Amino acid sequence: MAERLISSFGNLRLDERRPHRQPPHRPPAQPRHNPAPPPSRFTRHIYLLRGLPGSGKSSLARKLKKDFPSAVVFSTDDYFLMEDGTYIYDPDLLQDAHKWNQKRARKAMTRGRTPIIIDNTNILAWHMKPYAAMALENGYGVIFLEPNTHWKFNVRELARRNSHGVPREKIQRMKDAYQHNVTFQMVLRAEKPN
Repeated sequence: MAERLISSFGNLRLDERRPHRQPPHRPPAQPRHNPAPPPSRFTRHIYLLRGLPGSGKSSLARKLKKDFPSAVVFSTDDYFLMEDGTYIYDPDLLQDAHKWNQKRARKAMTRGRTPIIIDNTNILAWHMKPYAAMALENGYGVIFLEPNTHWKFNVRELARRNSHGVPREKIQRMKDAYQHNVTFQMVLRAEKPN
């Protein structure tokens, strides 16, 4: 019994006869640049990237892909890429584009691909709900990740940096609506407004 208590409380000693144990040697902590999934019960993960246009989401997706070569990256923007590489956005097709991207993610999950990276703005919790729900169904851990750029909420800089020509006024509206500190449960309970 005493031994179980000792192991439960680490270096706390119940009697003085027990010799002091040195903590195990740990290698120096790795720099925080690698957003590896935290230890969890999940062996498969989906990264839900979030951020305003121009904040560095696609750069972050490329960095994750480099860190995890088995990763697959899905972006709703891909729907609007033509074969020659030109980007032609059509707001009337946005709902179809999101469904197409969700279908690709679901297919990757059913095949057990990991990690899966969703490179979308995901401004509101309900934007991420389809991915979170399919992650739950398929046993994937969900990691919400934003670019760590100093300009990620600087509308003027975002308007200058974004690659799709999103106007400053639109970015400002997106910033005003941006939901901070989302959690998995918040996303699962989120509802699309009518």
